[in-house]
Amino acid sequence: MCLIFFKMDKLNAIIKPVEKEIEAFNRMFKDALHGHSRDFQTMIDFISTQNGKRIRPLLTLLSARLCGEINQKSIDFALIIELLHTATLIHDDVVDNTLERRSQPSVNAKYDNRVAVLLGDYILALAITRAVMTQNLDIMAIIARVAKHLADGELTQMILSRELIIDEDRYFDVIHKKTAVLLAACGEIGAISVNADVETCEKLRLITENTGLCFQLRDDIFDYFEQDEIGKPTGNDIREGKITLPLLHALKTAPKDVSDKMHKLIRQKDFSRENILQLTDFAKTYKGIEYTKARMQKIKEETLTLLYDFPDSDAKTAMTELIDYIINRKK
Repeated sequence: MCLIFFKMDKLNAIIKPVEKEIEAFNRMFKDALHGHSRDFQTMIDFISTQNGKRIRPLLTLLSARLCGEINQKSIDFALIIELLHTATLIHDDVVDNTLERRSQPSVNAKYDNRVAVLLGDYILALAITRAVMTQNLDIMAIIARVAKHLADGELTQMILSRELIIDEDRYFDVIHKKTAVLLAACGEIGAISVNADVETCEKLRLITENTGLCFQLRDDIFDYFEQDEIGKPTGNDIREGKITLPLLHALKTAPKDVSDKMHKLIRQKDFSRENILQLTDFAKTYKGIEYTKARMQKIKEETLTLLYDFPDSDAKTAMTELIDYIINRKK
């Protein structure tokens, strides 16, 4: 059994309905990152060692299985999404000046920002090329739409962080564009790959979009806990001016004198360790974590209502368990 890209945990059971297809995807992804110019193949090889959980291909293939029998197009479409995701990770690390990803140096840390940007562009070009090769206008339109939203989300987040705009609606707009639209595409193209009808494609788009929102909300909660618990620095988002939902809720609900003090820290951009701890403790004290978890739970319930319409199957069970996994994951 080949589980190259998945941790030996609950994902083992989730992958079961599409295990053979994931194995085929693994081979295709590896092949897609080989056979390039010898001048930069070493750099691409470095990317291929940074394997994540591959949630996006899994969502694509489970979506296809929910609607019919997975075929080669399903795997081809999953590959396009993962190449696009890989490109955005490289670019995100440059934007955020991230020096480590999955306990390894990021591309920009290993080489430099110029190489990372160009390498990300190259991987993006591979994704676009694969999309064109499908000769499917719907798929090309989806990939173009996702690429636009991803860039829009990053630019909007950068503006919000620089201007320190604190607004819950703007926050959800950013995480929708930065994270949810890519996962939404997984459900939609998975359904398209097996010729599902328009209504079913839209339903799966919403299911995986909601899954993406939950994924990002869970990621944002991690910012409020110690590094050794979740593998990233406490308050890293705050330090970069990203005011996420737990802190947004606390600022909105805390007594005015307390909230004003926290606003002042944020406006001054004095993100010393002591002030970061003040802000994270403030978010916890005024129920920011509980509020964010409640929002995830509400989104999950809406998602399960959409999923209820599909016939019972191992793929439906796996999709339900994947949503639970994303909400309850530890890192």
